[in-house]
Amino acid sequence: MAVSIEELKKASDSLKYALSEPYSDIVRDAAIQRFEFCTELAWKVLRKKMGSSSVAPKAIVREAAQQGLIENPVQWIRYIDARNLTSHTYNEDTARQVFEIVKNFLPDLEQLLPKLEDF
Repeated sequence: MAVSIEELKKASDSLKYALSEPYSDIVRDAAIQRFEFCTELAWKVLRKKMGSSSVAPKAIVREAAQQGLIENPVQWIRYIDARNLTSHTYNEDTARQVFEIVKNFLPDLEQLLPKLEDF
């Protein structure tokens, strides 16, 4: 998997498209899958841009907050927790809860992208 801002932008656009569709179980599941991909790419791009030696997503998020790339590290850690939850188990109630988190994630990701470009 390429770890680049361009790939993260494509993933973000794909998530945005999924969230623009009328709600259904299929749209929800597609948005969650795209969210998983975006969160994974986001912390890896952050790691690469910052030149961090850490391999732990939450540590990368905290470091990014210290460097002014992320405004709310607590929220980003929640995104990582939600991503971990959905990638290891499937449950309808969990899927509904994570879908609500995904809707909050997209604006935060869109806020991060220009900062990454300027970093």
